[in-house]
Amino acid sequence: MDAGTGRQDMMNGRGKKQLSRLELVLEHIKQRIADGSLRPGDQLPPELELARELGLSRTPVREAVKVLAAAGVLIVKHGHGTFVSAGAQASLGQLLLFEIYMKDTTPQKLMEVRLLFERACAELAAQRRTEADLAEMRACIERLRPLAGADPIDFDATVEADLAFHRAIYRAAKNELVETLANFVLTMVSGWLRRSHAHGGLADTVRLHEIMYTMIETRNSGGAREAYGAEVNMEHFRRILEQMGAREDEADRG
Repeated sequence: MDAGTGRQDMMNGRGKKQLSRLELVLEHIKQRIADGSLRPGDQLPPELELARELGLSRTPVREAVKVLAAAGVLIVKHGHGTFVSAGAQASLGQLLLFEIYMKDTTPQKLMEVRLLFERACAELAAQRRTEADLAEMRACIERLRPLAGADPIDFDATVEADLAFHRAIYRAAKNELVETLANFVLTMVSGWLRRSHAHGGLADTVRLHEIMYTMIETRNSGGAREAYGAEVNMEHFRRILEQMGAREDEADRG
C-alpha cells in the first residue's frame, strides 16, 4: 500500500481510527523505518518533498520530525538534513511503549504529567524570554483565534495552532533538554487535545493562552503567577476530559 492510498484509507475511516495530520506523518516515517526502507544513517526526504508525498502541509511534517528527534529516532543536523539514528529501532520500541501507556492513562494522570512541564517551562520562559519569543507566542494566539471561531471548525488546524503556542513557550525556556522532554509529552497527548477541542474545550483556549502570555510577558520570575497560569490551563484540560469521559460512559449505558 502506497502512502497516498494509506492516507486516504485512514481519512475515510477504513483504518482503525481517523488519524490527525501529525499522526499520519509519524506513522509514515515509523513504518518506513520498521520495514527497512529507511535504515540507520539514511537521510529523510526534504520536508517539502515528504509533505507533497503525503498530500499535507509542511507543518505536521515539521512537528513529526521534532517528536521523533525528541524520542531519539531521528537526528536533525542543521544545514545538512534529518537522518535516522543508529538506535532508531530501540527508540521506536520505547516510543511505542510510551504511546501504549498514554492511551491507557486517565485524565488525572495526564493532567499531572503536563502540569509538571507546563509549570517549569512557563517559569523559565518568564525569566528568559526575548521579544522574538513573545512575538512568536502572539502570532500563535492570533493564528488560533479565527480558527476557534470558524464554522465548521478544522480541528486538525486548531490542534496544530494550540501545540505551536505551547512549543513557543518551551523554546523560550532556553533549555534544550526541558524543551525536548516537554515537546515529547505534548505530542503524545495531542490526541487528547483534539478530543478536548471537539467536545467544547476550544471556547476558552484562546483566553487561557492570553493568560499564559501575560504571565511570561510581565517577567514574573517568582513563579507563582506563571504556575497559576499553567494550572488554569491544566485544570481546564482536566475538566474537559472528565466531562468527555462522563458523556462517553452515558452513551455506552444508552
